Amino acid sequence: MEKIILVSTSTGQRGQDGKQKVYEIIVNDNVVTLRWGKAEEDRKQTKREFFGTPQRAKMFAEDKMWEKVAKGYRVALRA
Repeated sequence: MEKIILVSTSTGQRGQDGKQKVYEIIVNDNVVTLRWGKAEEDRKQTKREFFGTPQRAKMFAEDKMWEKVAKGYRVALRA
C-alpha cells in the first residue's frame, strides 16, 4: 500500500480563508482511493478508482499528485 498526503491553504472562497485542505491518495494493489476535505473535519469526500493492473493504479496516483501540486498543494507525506 502507498499513501500520499497533500495539503493546501484555502484561498478564501466561500468564507474559508486560511483553512487547511487535505487531499489523500491511497494505492492498494489496483485500487486508488481519493479522499479530500478540510483538515479540521473528520468527514471527508471519498472516491474510488479501479484499474486493470497495479502499475496503472500507480501511474494514475502519480498523475493525480502532480495535478494537485500544480494547483498549489504540497506533499506532506509519502509512504
